[in-house]
Amino acid sequence: MYRNILKIIIILCFLSGCAERVIDISDKEGKIVGGCNAGFDWHFYGLQDSIDYVLYECAKDSIAKGYTISDERLLTIDFTLAYPPKGQSWNKKLAMSQFHSGKITERKLGYILAATEFEYIRVIWAAEDDLANGKITEAEFNKIDKTAKLKWLGE
Repeated sequence: MYRNILKIIIILCFLSGCAERVIDISDKEGKIVGGCNAGFDWHFYGLQDSIDYVLYECAKDSIAKGYTISDERLLTIDFTLAYPPKGQSWNKKLAMSQFHSGKITERKLGYILAATEFEYIRVIWAAEDDLANGKITEAEFNKIDKTAKLKWLGE
């Protein structure tokens, strides 16, 4: 009996900071022409808000072109990021500090965490393309990755 309880507790721990959601993008006739997928692992604060932020960022250009999205609730949310403390830019460490000191809400924390990670991913994708096309060396890629990761995490 204790083994079963232990198994359940372990499974719940693994699932507690993980989530994923998908939205469809449709044309004026209702035909699905694309979609967006967002998910995070080991993201304990503002998880659903982070997912909402990434889904909206993914679909934003399609919405501007007149397409519709399957989760229209995203169109009603203000995804404006809180201003960071004067002279600083957002990173994970700063955002967590501001949240734990009560200066930003969990919702705003979720948006900031998603925005900073999303920016890191954009930098890495561009660097991966440059590496694949021979525009940069692996050493240059590693330097870009390290710099972007330090900026994202705030270390």
